[in-house]
Amino acid sequence: MIKTLKHLGLVALAGLSISAMAPMALAQGELLKRKSVEETILENLHKARPDINFGQPRPSMIKGLYQVQVPGGPILYVTPEGDKFIAGEVFGIDSTGFSKLEDPFVVEERKKALASLDGKSSINFKPKGKAKAVVYVFTDVDCGYCRKLHSQMHAYEEGGQQKPGYNDLGIEIRYLAYPRAGIPSPSADKLISAWCAKDKQSALTKLKVDESIPGATCDNPVAQQFQLGGQLGVNGTPALFLPDGKLMPGYLPPEDLARTLGI
Repeated sequence: MIKTLKHLGLVALAGLSISAMAPMALAQGELLKRKSVEETILENLHKARPDINFGQPRPSMIKGLYQVQVPGGPILYVTPEGDKFIAGEVFGIDSTGFSKLEDPFVVEERKKALASLDGKSSINFKPKGKAKAVVYVFTDVDCGYCRKLHSQMHAYEEGGQQKPGYNDLGIEIRYLAYPRAGIPSPSADKLISAWCAKDKQSALTKLKVDESIPGATCDNPVAQQFQLGGQLGVNGTPALFLPDGKLMPGYLPPEDLARTLGI
């Protein structure tokens, strides 16, 4: 009788163990099946717009939201469920007023991306002496403000006054290609011809004043630079990237840029 009771106790214990383990196994299985927040966000974005190659989601500066870079477009601030987003800039609020904020992670990634570029892949306009600062500029040859920026590379006249250009102030401009019309396009073809020219600086300068140059093709970085610009948040030209990784969208006069750079 005692043996029988012991046997029944062991069977009951075994049954209890199995029944206790079953929910645990199911829970672990559910965890394995459950998508991460990042996967959910990307899946929903791609379902809505399969034509866009969204960047990788990551936690944003706004608690509870994730940020996703749209190549050539804005940063999206997305809910963890991936069902809503806000597009726009983020501003901080303090006693001094409002100030635009940039995610330190994004800024650092920009610095790394630009630092990894081969100096020979950009078309560079250098000061006569040692450069005080290097600014990367994503440019298009058919963009009005790109042309204005280029016309002020050296001393220029404005309002009856002679003013110093970017190079005169010690700023080295390194141009990267960003054809706003995309690739392929006539603008892209012009940029490719400039990058494939024997004298790249002269070719680009001619295009900026609406002069024609011989068409040319070669192994060139135009497509890669256009893609890089989109990844870095460029959605218009000119787009200036400062040494600290900050993005200045649009034209900035030489003296204003020098003040921004602290030189």
